[in-house]
Amino acid sequence: MTASSLASQKGPSDYDTIVIGAGMSGLACASKLSDHPSYQNDKSLLVLEARDRIGGRIGSVNINGNRLDTGANWIHGVGTKEDPNPLVGVLPHKKFRQLEKSVNFRAPPESLTETPAEDGWVKVDAQSATKDPTVELVVPSQLSKQLFGLVWGLMFSLHEKASNTEECKNTTILKTIMEDEEFRDAFDRTPKEYQQTLRALPQFVENMEAGPLTAQSAEHDADKPGMGMLEYALDDFDGDQVFLKDGYTAVVEEVGKKVKERGQLKLGVEVEQISWNGTNIAISTNTGNYTARKVVSTLPLGVLQHLSQRSSDRSLSLFEPALPNEKMAAIQSLGFGTLDKIFLVFDKPWWKEEPFLSTIKKGIVSINGPDESSDSADANEPDSFWGFTDELPGIEVSPTHGAQPGVRALSAINLHALTGVAALSAFVSCANAVHVESLSDEEAGMIVLRSLSRWFGRDVPKPDAVHVTRWAGDKYSLGSYTHMITGVSETKHREEFQKPLVNEHGAELRFAGEHTSTNHFATVHGALLSGWREADAVLKSEEFPGTAVSYRDPPSPPEWQS
Repeated sequence: MTASSLASQKGPSDYDTIVIGAGMSGLACASKLSDHPSYQNDKSLLVLEARDRIGGRIGSVNINGNRLDTGANWIHGVGTKEDPNPLVGVLPHKKFRQLEKSVNFRAPPESLTETPAEDGWVKVDAQSATKDPTVELVVPSQLSKQLFGLVWGLMFSLHEKASNTEECKNTTILKTIMEDEEFRDAFDRTPKEYQQTLRALPQFVENMEAGPLTAQSAEHDADKPGMGMLEYALDDFDGDQVFLKDGYTAVVEEVGKKVKERGQLKLGVEVEQISWNGTNIAISTNTGNYTARKVVSTLPLGVLQHLSQRSSDRSLSLFEPALPNEKMAAIQSLGFGTLDKIFLVFDKPWWKEEPFLSTIKKGIVSINGPDESSDSADANEPDSFWGFTDELPGIEVSPTHGAQPGVRALSAINLHALTGVAALSAFVSCANAVHVESLSDEEAGMIVLRSLSRWFGRDVPKPDAVHVTRWAGDKYSLGSYTHMITGVSETKHREEFQKPLVNEHGAELRFAGEHTSTNHFATVHGALLSGWREADAVLKSEEFPGTAVSYRDPPSPPEWQS
């Protein structure tokens, strides 16, 4: 029996509410419903998850006995005492901190770029690499501090200049950067040999937002205009941007704990069709059919975009009938980008030993100021390495020449300083992420190893293991998180997801997920809040049928967090 025929049948539904997806938003919604007295019987609530685990785009792998977090790893703004980020209240004993120390490398002179050996690993002759005493690959600490200040100053400036207006919608982030007075003035203050580094710095915005600055970086045709300034026209939480040292897995387990204990979760269930025009909403899956009076879809935007466009054949469409034009416009107008990690796992942190340590000492810089304390074991151990590679296409930006092809910015988080694991986690985004996913793990690892060797001017040890995340190719996500496309994406598209579809029989189809958040999109806390929002709306619609729900009101936390 098809979902459409199931939905048309009169009679009681299998469940009161079904939540599709056990990522952060789905678990947040289900956990809040599960705590309500009306949702604690056997047939009141069910969560369907396609994967064999919970967490969605939050996950981890075990490599050589080490936990590596493949998805989210940050809390973007811990908030203030008056307005705390709700994630801070989940598992209050979790450990996190800001990145405090970094080493920056400039693009190496062409003479230092060696042809890879037959096995692909670079060989750099340390003697010939250092023959010219004027060549200094590491950016000196004093200049590095200025460059870091420029990066964070640019981010602050983008937020300051962003507003929810038509002009902002049609203005690219790249144009705003090129017109930034501080960025323009920096070229006069930066020595000539480091100006290429300065021109390439804006690329780090792409890794932060998983969105393209130019068409060259775009992974989808729709993203060719680049990210728009509406990306920063939001009211998110203040406070530090911190790295979650123990990962998000325990946080997800805590949020979904009661749902799992009460048997309200089914794994390995792939949704094939949602029919929402009958007395009950019917869901066809690979394991059987389900019906409910209310359904909350937390499918990622990448999946919605793919399944909504895969075929004009109604029998293959995800939604039956097709979603209204306003919902389809919301799905098609937002950008959905990819941020991948290339993990290199070593037997020991070689960067803490000579001759590498001497290079690091020349360029290590405190990101947050000289008075910041660190809980890392070594004051000379950086939290991150920043540099460049010519093996991936990049862009260089200057106020006089605009954006041109150039070296690709590459950053690597030092997990040893943060988690005790002797590993580096390099980031690639947008079109470069898609390209890296087409390579083998070893081939991707070679790019990072060759870059490190060129930065240090000498051969670096080979890793014991390499692992590459592949979010663009993951059929249950098809990307990492959303962004705003210049001239296409609008705030109203995110708000459209917050409006439920209620058919003539009173059955409700709702949407949650980071893509549905107005002020907290592309974040874990945005997903969490969206799940609470829809749980509030479901409960309110049951208590006061026909009453409108204000989706701009901040949702209240569930009882277990209060």
